[in-house]
Amino acid sequence: MKTIVSVLAVVVVFSLASCRGSGGPMTRAGRGVDHAFYKTGEGISKVGRKIESKF
Repeated sequence: MKTIVSVLAVVVVFSLASCRGSGGPMTRAGRGVDHAFYKTGEGISKVGRKIESKF
């Protein structure tokens, strides 16, 4: 269990450190999450429109 937590911690640290853009690592990570949710919402909306147009 400790090994899994250690590996996850290393992955998180490296992913936060490798974010690009202005601001600190947490700000950049937050922007990345916001962008991912936005793209997911766009995809759901697009699928909804396609389903709606078929009926």
